Amino acid sequence: MFVRTYQKKKILFFAAVSILLLCALLGRLIYIMVAQGEYYSQLATDLQEREREIKALRGRILDRNGVVLADNETVCTVSVIYNQVEDPERVIEVLCEELELSEEYVRTRVEKYSSRERIKSNVPKEVGDRIRSYDLAGVKVDEDYKRYYPYSTLASKVLGFTGSDNQGILGLEAVYDEYLTGESGKILTMTDASGIELQEEGERRIEPTAGQDLVISIDANIQNYAEQLALQAYEAKEAENVMILVMNPNNGEIYACVNVPEFDLNNPYELTGEWAEKLTGGEH
Repeated sequence: MFVRTYQKKKILFFAAVSILLLCALLGRLIYIMVAQGEYYSQLATDLQEREREIKALRGRILDRNGVVLADNETVCTVSVIYNQVEDPERVIEVLCEELELSEEYVRTRVEKYSSRERIKSNVPKEVGDRIRSYDLAGVKVDEDYKRYYPYSTLASKVLGFTGSDNQGILGLEAVYDEYLTGESGKILTMTDASGIELQEEGERRIEPTAGQDLVISIDANIQNYAEQLALQAYEAKEAENVMILVMNPNNGEIYACVNVPEFDLNNPYELTGEWAEKLTGGEH
């Protein structure tokens, strides 16, 4: 009789402990699903989604009459995703030919085990379109923007220029960078555990926001005329530099700001003329 009572109490004890554990697990499960559901759902999405940036259109710079002095040109960024490349040799062959890069350079990046490897930026759109037409698995061609200056040297030291990341480096481009720079967008694609894109899931886009245009007081016609006069004086007097400032005395607006010699805004790091001769000792 005593043994039966003991066994019964033992069974009831273990049953009660089991029920308590199950209740605790159930409570924890409900907590995770309800209270923490959004957090874990976002965490899972972050792990499964592969993100590509869509650069925002940089704001233009215009003169007082609406003439565009700094604009944007559509270019492409070519990159590869290691886990998605099916025919690496064909990818290397095409990218070497189209991008005019060495096989060693391209192979190193194509065979590098990484989530995404950039091959080349600022690729002309027509070249990017050709690469896209090959439909190579693992090769991504994303449209991007490159700063373009229609008048080349006009007001170069006033406007300034941007770097490869489209960030202002000098002049108005740097001073007003936060206004000219927009907000980048994203292309989100779903992948499996090995990083292969799930084609049936498609892709989700978060569109970029373009930067604001900047209208300045300079008049392109007056600026151009002032630069011609400054250049004449520069050459006639063999001066080191010539500066001209044209200002409205009534309100202080600047119509022209010249500092010859100017430089090519579309190739700001390329030395030409006298500067090239000075730094190279006259050797070409």
